[in-house]
Amino acid sequence: MRKLFSGLLITLILSIFTVVTAIAEDATNTTTLAAGLTSGSINSTAAFTAGAGSTVNGFVTAVAAVTLGADVTVTGNVTAGAAFTSGDSAKIKGSVSAKAAFTSGANSAIGGNVTVGADFTNGVNSIIVGDVFVTGAITLGAGSRILGSVHSGTGVIIYGAGATVGSVN
Repeated sequence: MRKLFSGLLITLILSIFTVVTAIAEDATNTTTLAAGLTSGSINSTAAFTAGAGSTVNGFVTAVAAVTLGADVTVTGNVTAGAAFTSGDSAKIKGSVSAKAAFTSGANSAIGGNVTVGADFTNGVNSIIVGDVFVTGAITLGAGSRILGSVHSGTGVIIYGAGATVGSVN
């Protein structure tokens, strides 16, 4: 009886270890968060897409592009190995880093700095609380605001009607 119990216990422990390992492997390679769902931090060995109205409680890191749908909220930093795109009313409480182009939808908000390896387009009535560092051109939609400074690698900054920047370097 004792051997049977020990054998069952060992089998149970190995099964739990296998399930936890499989869940951990999936959590480190998430490529899609469906609309309206909530997740913890995201790591992707490819691109990452968050559907409209979803929430990431933590950071997002992807080897390729990051696409956030409308009304997506991210409470941490976002790092894209390629382009970054967000839909209307997306909210990021941290910083954003993208190795390629950056495009935000209307009424979006970013609570930190933005670093972009190509062109930058900020949506209508969007706000960035930090500094913006761009290797390409900068386009600010009408009414958009950058509270920090902007740095354009090409020196091209296009202001939409009513767009403002804290300072230009």
